[in-house]
Amino acid sequence: MTMIASTALRNAARVGSRRQMSTAAPKTHKAKDAWVELQKTRPPPGHEHRVFEPPYSTPFVGAMVVGVLCTGYGMMYFGMRHQQYKQGYWK
Repeated sequence: MTMIASTALRNAARVGSRRQMSTAAPKTHKAKDAWVELQKTRPPPGHEHRVFEPPYSTPFVGAMVVGVLCTGYGMMYFGMRHQQYKQGYWK
């Protein structure tokens, strides 16, 4: 059999084949069944559930902001410095 004939037969078989229909029941959404359990884990009514509860320590927050900014600037500067030396612009 030639290559063209075998390719044509393979493609015809692929087009003609059908997948069997599933006999299983459709999957249903089960979130409504779990709502009672989920409701038990919620904070009590009237309580604003914040991740960080005040009061905040001003010196600590200020040090963290400055630290993050300095770290970001330092990483960008030293990355740029490395590329300049690597590519030969700075000696």
